Amino acid sequence: MKIYVLASGGGHTGYAVAIGEALVDLEPEIDLSFILPPDDIWSLRRLKYRFVDFDPVFVVKPRKPLEGIGKALLLGPRALFDSLRFVKEPFMVIATGSNHGLIPIVTGLFRRARFLFSIEAIDRVYTCSKANMIMYRKFRTTMLLHWKEQKKNYSRGVVVGPIYEKPIYRVRDDGYILVLSGSMGHRKLFDLLLKTDLENVVVQTGKIDPDYIVSKKPHWKAFMFDPDIDRWIAGASVVIGHQGLSIAEAALAYGKPVIIAYNPDLPQTSGRLDSLLLARKLNGIYIDVEKTSPQELVEAINRAKKKQPPKYINGAYVLARTIIGMLYK
Repeated sequence: MKIYVLASGGGHTGYAVAIGEALVDLEPEIDLSFILPPDDIWSLRRLKYRFVDFDPVFVVKPRKPLEGIGKALLLGPRALFDSLRFVKEPFMVIATGSNHGLIPIVTGLFRRARFLFSIEAIDRVYTCSKANMIMYRKFRTTMLLHWKEQKKNYSRGVVVGPIYEKPIYRVRDDGYILVLSGSMGHRKLFDLLLKTDLENVVVQTGKIDPDYIVSKKPHWKAFMFDPDIDRWIAGASVVIGHQGLSIAEAALAYGKPVIIAYNPDLPQTSGRLDSLLLARKLNGIYIDVEKTSPQELVEAINRAKKKQPPKYINGAYVLARTIIGMLYK
């Protein structure tokens, strides 16, 4: 029985990896396919890196971050064509919170999938995503939640606990500060960091050219993306990142002290209050990059080093056990 999981880019792909690995760990013979955008090279590389037997299905993503609704209307028919063509006889479709999942969920409904799920973002402690709310209200999709507070928005949702990728490296402290900026980058955070006298910094820049960093700080390391980002997380002293799954994984999978630096340039993601609440759940520190001085950032890093994240049961394995039970019921 075929299970389709949406790997829609960025943190959405992270949820797909987490669920996929948990399912394969518990049931190696499971029939699993990942649906991803055909132009998302980063997601493709990450999935190939984490899964030996990788079965991709390509469905165009109607709208990328910061793009308007017009783009979605233009690419919607193509996404529907791709989805109807490739999503065959689904037992279950698991979306991961992106608009990319809307049409595969509709396809699953049309093809009489037994179960339709979507995952709310781990950082949306207070708010909810528009795509998920549409799936929840219009297409009978069961919402999978990380926190009990998310039940406020999804009364029929199921709390499985925080979903994150399993660690694959031994935890160590190599003395550097790791900056994670997701797929889009975080220029305001970069500008703040560049004003400090920090010596040992590694920056994942997303779509922003790494030269923006190393031209000003030649002794720092910078790269756009690394499918083996876990290697960098495992060796960091402190991890700084914007709201999203990666910063949560640094804390939950690798036990790293974290600082959440809200990115105001991503209006389609969660809000400032969400970031503050997530920082509390991770026993981390929240900063507003537009109101924080370079000295205050350095002080926050030193304070963070004294903190330890809490331990939670990985919701990916809670969900995987439930899914396997559904398969053999």
